[in-house]
Amino acid sequence: MFEKHCPVCGMDVKKETAIKRFGKYFCSEEHAGRFTQQETERKAKEPRGGGCC
Repeated sequence: MFEKHCPVCGMDVKKETAIKRFGKYFCSEEHAGRFTQQETERKAKEPRGGGCC
């Protein structure tokens, strides 16, 4: 049986009913949206690292 935990609240989620974003499983659309917003804000704050070019 497949069980994961919502990264926002820690609630157990089942693959069949979970919302999947960024490779993570969420218990609700609200938590998926909150996580998406947090990721967007986090990435905006990080300075872009230079590569070799």
